[in-house]
Amino acid sequence: MTQADKTVLITGANTGLGKDVARQLAVLGAFDTIYLACRDEARAQAAKSDLQRITNKSTFEILLMDTSDLTSVRSAIRTLRQPLHTMLMNAGGTGGPTPMALTREGATNIFASNVLGHVVLLEQLIDTRMLTTAAVLTGSEAARGVPKLRIRRPTFSDCSVEEFATVIDGSYFRDRKLEPMLAYGQVKYLGALWMSALARKHPDLRLVTMSPGNTAGTEALRDSGLLTRALLQHVVLPYVAPAFGVGHKLEVGAKRLVDAIVDDSFDSGVFYASAPKEIIGPVVDQALIVADFHNETVQDHADEAIHRFIPAPAPYSPTATLDD
Repeated sequence: MTQADKTVLITGANTGLGKDVARQLAVLGAFDTIYLACRDEARAQAAKSDLQRITNKSTFEILLMDTSDLTSVRSAIRTLRQPLHTMLMNAGGTGGPTPMALTREGATNIFASNVLGHVVLLEQLIDTRMLTTAAVLTGSEAARGVPKLRIRRPTFSDCSVEEFATVIDGSYFRDRKLEPMLAYGQVKYLGALWMSALARKHPDLRLVTMSPGNTAGTEALRDSGLLTRALLQHVVLPYVAPAFGVGHKLEVGAKRLVDAIVDDSFDSGVFYASAPKEIIGPVVDQALIVADFHNETVQDHADEAIHRFIPAPAPYSPTATLDD
């Protein structure tokens, strides 16, 4: 790399949406270097080789990072040699085989992998001037509820810091039956609110949350039962859902994220997803559906709740700044 390189970092880039976003960006020639941030080196190497073969491009580099582990995130940041132009925060999914188990910080695995690790990643990059232009967080229509898929809308009694903290540590379901997709929606809801709060603090950057819509070919179902996963991944999502207008192919969902990365007409601080009652098709500002997403007080409460679970890091010096 040289100082003239235009770089993008994609978390969760070894498969599904993240991998196809990397492919599409390489085909576009939008970036000189595309970092594939993955937690497993062997899978990352396999993805890199596959992407190089498919695109005939050598723009891919591997960055080992587990977004559920804040130490891993901070260590990965230290290996960067120059500022990033843009970042896609895509890792997470449904939280692995034990989504409600707690990390050392006291957050659930599903929250840590989707949001907490990305909060540390993005805010540290901003604080050390290692991000110059934009960041996109992968969102979900589950954050506003999906009646067609029987996913309830996340609702709260007062949207207080304390109430939001119960989502992060899993105690929200202490006296309730666990609803995995509601828990996932709550995580995505808080992530979108945090991005909007951060955008107000950094008007010089473009910070967007974008849902890929109901997309086939992702790893969101990897922890489901074998029969359920096979049926959904190989029959329902790629064929049945598109036929009935309730799903689209992987490249279509990834294209939403690519557009958010390269098209600066998407406004900072906004959570974009499908129109009301839809889970595919054109995207709209989700505050038209759930007013919370434009409520600055609610945004700030989410931001404060999240930061209760982030311990102060040990001091360090970044390897590069814009002044180098």
